[in-house]
Amino acid sequence: MTEISKLIEADETNCHQSIKLFNQFDPSLSTSFDDAGNLLTVFSRSFGHGATDDDTQHSISKLAKEGGHTETELRLALNGKKPSSMRNDLFEKIVSNRNDYYSRRSRGLLLLQAYRSYMYAATDILRLRAGTAIGFMRLEIEAVALMLLIQANTELGFTWFNLKGDRQGKDFFNKTKMDVSKFCDRFELTLEWNLASSASQHARFIGLIDGLSITSSSQFERYTDNFSLALQDFDPEKPEQLIVRALYILRTQAKLLLPLQLALPEVSDPLLLETRIPKFIRNVGVLYDKFQKEFPEFLESIGIDAKANNA
Repeated sequence: MTEISKLIEADETNCHQSIKLFNQFDPSLSTSFDDAGNLLTVFSRSFGHGATDDDTQHSISKLAKEGGHTETELRLALNGKKPSSMRNDLFEKIVSNRNDYYSRRSRGLLLLQAYRSYMYAATDILRLRAGTAIGFMRLEIEAVALMLLIQANTELGFTWFNLKGDRQGKDFFNKTKMDVSKFCDRFELTLEWNLASSASQHARFIGLIDGLSITSSSQFERYTDNFSLALQDFDPEKPEQLIVRALYILRTQAKLLLPLQLALPEVSDPLLLETRIPKFIRNVGVLYDKFQKEFPEFLESIGIDAKANNA
């Protein structure tokens, strides 16, 4: 059996043991991971029902007929190029409708990306791959941040949807990185963003700590240090390290629920907005309070307080 095959085989065992550990701490820790995934699924379903294009498509067709423009001229306008025969006000209305169209599509795709990032994180933490699990939180935070930016500036959705090549991607990142940073500050996600970066997005020493082992030996006055790195981020003598990282992922979900609502005004499910979201945030807060009582020194040492904000 190859080393990769062994790692794949170990995943199933690790998942069962992780769930067992979570249940020993509190059964709601495991169920909260499912709850968070279900919340994102309901967001997606409700957004799909509310974010229809019927009115936009009708408006664009009506505007084109109003000006007596051909399909070719309309296509030019939709691509941001004003035909010489088109009035300025008509062109602006067509572009505005186009931006609304792409705003919905871009936010919908980013919602899917946020969901996938969370699901990757939830499964990786169970596999004892805490570093990569935490790293996915940065992708999820960025996806929600861009959703909110696009909701506020629909033209940004058209730009994002039509990015081509590395150069345009880099230009877009540079254009929006300050706004993403402000988003993190506004919703108290800067710590989560930075921890994800240091743990998994960059080759930093802190990202190796959990699995790093150093042994020393000497022979005939020759001293040797041996370094090894485990493929699972877990110390059986310190299970609280895995638990707090699981809580960290859940707290990130709790903090993202408010900006998600702001970024997706088409979502109007009252059960989701008035009952399920507040309940989830409260449950995460209770879990953090319990962890703080059982491991106060550990929680303080890694710089994380026990608040699940944005309730």
